[in-house]
Amino acid sequence: MITPFNLRPLLLLRGGFSFFAFTAMLFFIGCGQSSPRFAGHESTKKETTKEKKGNIRFSSKVIEEETREDDKKVDINNVEKRYSSGTSTPSTAIPKTEAREPKKSDITPSGKFEQQKMMDAILAWMGTPYEYGGETKSGIDCSAFSREIFRSSAGTDLPRSTFGQAKQGSSVTLENLKFGDLVFFNTTGENPSHVGIYIGDDMFAHASVSFGVTLSSMYSSYYKKRFTEARRVIH
Repeated sequence: MITPFNLRPLLLLRGGFSFFAFTAMLFFIGCGQSSPRFAGHESTKKETTKEKKGNIRFSSKVIEEETREDDKKVDINNVEKRYSSGTSTPSTAIPKTEAREPKKSDITPSGKFEQQKMMDAILAWMGTPYEYGGETKSGIDCSAFSREIFRSSAGTDLPRSTFGQAKQGSSVTLENLKFGDLVFFNTTGENPSHVGIYIGDDMFAHASVSFGVTLSSMYSSYYKKRFTEARRVIH
């Protein structure tokens, strides 16, 4: 039998339950996708998608470190004057046809490939912007660049990824590098995460995250401490 004395605890219990249910309802409504609380989450999802398509895959910290620690700048204009046969296409223009074959007198043979032809191919891409996943003159990444250079100048097909390219050919020490060797670096914490093409005089060509297709020194502070290995694909 319910009396006024034992009814009060029941009312208090019911009231407490109602308050708990109301609070829970507000919490779940607040966690809905339309809630401002999820704005950051949606933004993160969009950024992740964009990272797979554009050149923001690498954090601003990576770009900042590369810019600050790349302390041995290569004079690209001087290199072009020294090594170009005059057949490379300016980087500001997208070639519609293949450049003419270099004259025999311009070529420095190196085994099974023409060193001058590869150098001209490299110079033709100078200044091309970096784009993760890109493969054209409007934007290209490091492994696509090395793959394109080897394909167009040496007739050699390389895997599309940096990791795949690191499995090609034979291992080479830093002291025994030759023109055309692939050089690999750990720039993101993943090894390898970056690849370039050695061109001699302690320089290599690559698609840099910060500077696009450029020439860098193997002994700049940034690349010297991040170098991991080198592979000789062509002889």
